[in-house]
Parts: sequence; structure tokens; C-alpha cells
Amino acid sequence: MKIVVNTVDDREYVLENLTEINFTQTADAACDCFWAAFKSDDMKGEIITVSVFDNDKLIFKGYCDTQRIREDKNGAEVFFYARSTASLLVDNEAMPFTYNKPTANQLCFTFAEPLGFHSDLPEIVTEQKYEIAKGTSCYGAISRFVALTTGKQIYVTPQNSIRLFEKSKNIKSLGGYKILSAKAVINRSEPLSQICFKRVASSAGYRLHTAAQRQKDFKLSERKQYVNLSSLEQWQREYAVLQKLKNSYKDYKVLELTVSGYVKDELYQRFSYSSKIGDFDDYILVEKKYTADKNGRVTRLILKKEIDVKEITYVD
Repeated sequence: MKIVVNTVDDREYVLENLTEINFTQTADAACDCFWAAFKSDDMKGEIITVSVFDNDKLIFKGYCDTQRIREDKNGAEVFFYARSTASLLVDNEAMPFTYNKPTANQLCFTFAEPLGFHSDLPEIVTEQKYEIAKGTSCYGAISRFVALTTGKQIYVTPQNSIRLFEKSKNIKSLGGYKILSAKAVINRSEPLSQICFKRVASSAGYRLHTAAQRQKDFKLSERKQYVNLSSLEQWQREYAVLQKLKNSYKDYKVLELTVSGYVKDELYQRFSYSSKIGDFDDYILVEKKYTADKNGRVTRLILKKEIDVKEITYVD
């Protein structure tokens, strides 16, 4: 990897004598994170931006949040921590407003383009009102709208493009990688069996139910939750219940791998893996953490099984 930093005094440094690197990408987090430590006796400038290249491909671009310089008998060492450019969208608050029949691209034009971003989202619309509450970030204003209308997540590329996470069409085998360790995790305490809800506060009881038929297939314990949806817009109510039910299964089956070297595959790539601990078909890559230090270069991968909860909604 090539790491380039720019400083307040308009200098550019290609870093050498690196002692440690950490590059983390997580589908549930708006920002990628990159931190590194390196030996230097002449690096005294204040770092503003950080760019990271894998060969000639830009894989990270961001702003330095924290910088430390430490000196001892072995010389000076510089440490910095940076978040990707998406941090601008996270750190800036969106003006509270209620939009009538907005589109995702309209929200990007309002909240993202002034900060240097552009939309590569498909046409995502609603025929209803969409309220941006006080305290919502520019990122949250866009990501929440997309999640409410499509059930999907957005991400920001190093080129400042806002895109939709989509599962890869192909399924790759992890057999081609040098797997250093593998761990399968099953979390049976989180999945819900059903959500009981009411649409308006004046309703006598929670007579509406959305149930996961998968709960019986997996012989999971009965777990119910009660939700009052009266504070939400009408079009958001059923989605909120369904998403809450689906999210409870998000961490049900997890595969954690440590792989030698840097894994180039993007988040949401689908994988299969087979070993002594089991056969894992069609797991989605949702997090990767690359580290390089005196102990070597490894990438830690977290993959999750997408569960079709087979929901049904009924009335008492």
C-alpha cells in the first residue's frame, strides 16, 4: 500500500518506515477508518488529508481526526487516525425540514453536493412526506430515507460517490485464500418470533402482529415485542415493524475469518466456505479489517448469513 498525507503547510509526504497499519470497513458504519504509525525525524507538519492506494487504485481518502508524535531514545514516531470523506456528511447537521414527495437524488443535491459529493443512486422516490428531525446528520437524512423506501444501505466511495449497497451477483469461494483461522458463531438469543403493534395511540390493544415463520424452523425461543407506531408517518409504519423483525436475525449466523495478506474484495461480496467446522453457503461480507505490523499482514473478515424470516402479518 502507498500512503500519502498532506499537511497544513501544503506539503505532501509518501510515508515510509511504517510500523503499523489498520484499515477498517464496515457496512453498518458511514465512515471507513484508517490509522497508521511510522518512524520519522522530519515529519513535523499537521496532517489534513490521507490517501491510500492499493497499487494505483485509491481505496481510502479521508481527513485526519487525531495525530500524535512521540519521541524517545529510538527516535520519533508519528501516529494518525483518519475517517473517510463521508465524515463530512456525518459531522454536518441537516437543516430540519419536512419534504413533500422527495427523491433520494433531491436529498443528495441538498445535503451532499454542497460538501463535494455526488449521487450514483438509482431513482428512489416516495409519494409521502418525509421529515428530517432536529439533530439529523446530512448522512442520516439521506441514509434513513433510502432505508425506509428500499430497506437497503448506502455507502460513500473514496471518489465521493454515494451509492447503494447491493449483494454481488456471483458467489466466490474462500478456498482460494490462505485462511489462518475460522470461527462460526450462532446467536440464538436475539431473533424475535413476532412483533405486536398498533398504528394509533388510541387503539385498545396491540392487535396487529408480524411474525417470523423461521422462528419455528430454527426452533428458536418465543420472543415478542410490543411497538406503538403512532409517532411515525403512515407509510413508514409497516416498514418499521418488518425491519425491526429482520434486524433481529442479522447476527444469527456469523462467520469470522482471518486471511493472510490484503483482501481486495468489496463489502457485500457473497462467499461460500467449507472446512472442518462446517459448510457455509452464500454468506455476505459485511466487515473487513486489514492490519500490518511486525507480526505480518492479515485481513479479518466478518460475513453474515442473510435470513429470509418468511414474515406474515395478521390481526387478532
